Amino acid sequence: MAPAAASISLAFSPLLLPTPRPRPQSRPINPGFPKPLRLTLARAPPSRRAAPVAAAVPDGVAVADVVERDWSFLDASAAGATGLARALEAGALSPASRVLAVTPAPSFVDALLSGTPCELLVAAHESLYVLAGIKEEHDEVRCFHLEGGGGGRGGGVVEAVPERFDAFDAVFVCYFPGMGVSAAALVKSLAKRCSKGARVVIFLDQGRQNLEQHRREHPEVVTSDLPNRTSLEKAIAGSKFEIVEFVDETALYLAVLQLQE
Repeated sequence: MAPAAASISLAFSPLLLPTPRPRPQSRPINPGFPKPLRLTLARAPPSRRAAPVAAAVPDGVAVADVVERDWSFLDASAAGATGLARALEAGALSPASRVLAVTPAPSFVDALLSGTPCELLVAAHESLYVLAGIKEEHDEVRCFHLEGGGGGRGGGVVEAVPERFDAFDAVFVCYFPGMGVSAAALVKSLAKRCSKGARVVIFLDQGRQNLEQHRREHPEVVTSDLPNRTSLEKAIAGSKFEIVEFVDETALYLAVLQLQE
């Protein structure tokens, strides 16, 4: 009987096995996913007028370069500046002051925070590179980008700064010749954002002598002149600002406006 049982088992064994099916071929996951972005970062040598700073460009897509003007010469020239202390003093700051610095060099921010603590410091600049350096050194500073210099969509200088930072007690205009705005537009823009009695300090250490050197070496940054007293008086006509101090010398330019109550 044993041989018969074995033959039956062998005869039916193929029927008990599952029918093999072809295995599906693997497919790539999400074949439509875009290619990774390329990030490039470069800074131009001082001799070039403008250079791409950063651009993230997908493969096969043409995107205009992000171009930034080189403002580093201002920080270099501010080292050991003698007029900086006088400009800070003209701001009449206190620990409760709310301060706006327009186009500041990092060295200016260092000097302000180390010598005159204030409640709030807002830095507004067209250079993302400069703002990044300020933020890295002083995280407490609120930084905002001025697109296209100081022009702004409304022709003023502070559209990029949110209105919750209004009521500034002091405004330092650190490099007026590079902002691309008129003195009248500057005054009109700041009048809406300053508290009563606020001071606007327009200054340039080493004065017009320094400016003429900058104009020769960095014409892409220096796009306008410093306002003389007559043009400044015309700019504040009809406003509540008045000139409380004005110095226009070879070694120092300093114009201090005060918003009357």
